[in-house]
Amino acid sequence: MSIDPFPVSIRRVTAADAQALAELVAALARHEGKDTTARVTAATVAGWLFGPEPVCEALLAELDGRPAGYVAYYLGFSLFRGGAVLLVENLYVADAARGYGLGRRLIAAAAAEARRRGIGRIEIHVRGDSQSARAFYEHLGIAETGEFVYRIEDEALAAIAAGDGESTA
Repeated sequence: MSIDPFPVSIRRVTAADAQALAELVAALARHEGKDTTARVTAATVAGWLFGPEPVCEALLAELDGRPAGYVAYYLGFSLFRGGAVLLVENLYVADAARGYGLGRRLIAAAAAEARRRGIGRIEIHVRGDSQSARAFYEHLGIAETGEFVYRIEDEALAAIAAGDGESTA
């Protein structure tokens, strides 16, 4: 019988984990060259997950009892499938915790949660330039759809909401 020198656990994030999750989100942002210092705090994370109208859920990976990664997701809906879809917002494993299978285990736990809820699809947005992430998902048998994601935010969102955007209608 072998004893794992680095016990791994995957569990649902609790309110007590808000600071740890905020730190992991900030680490992912730094990894991607983004600045989230003004938006991602323990208080904002707690609001997203546990506020009066939670907007996402998360699972936390721990390595030897310490937070080491997470998967954050929310529900969407597919008219074509006629049901809910679990949309993965982020999957992140800290550099020091890579190589222990945490990413695979986080995706498996998210898939188990989807199945528990009767959801038959998970969608994951991946940066086009992230070859390692794309290879990871493909290795797990997760297929690229060939679809593109378009985004509008901040000032452009305000402009289009005010009717200042281009119209194709």
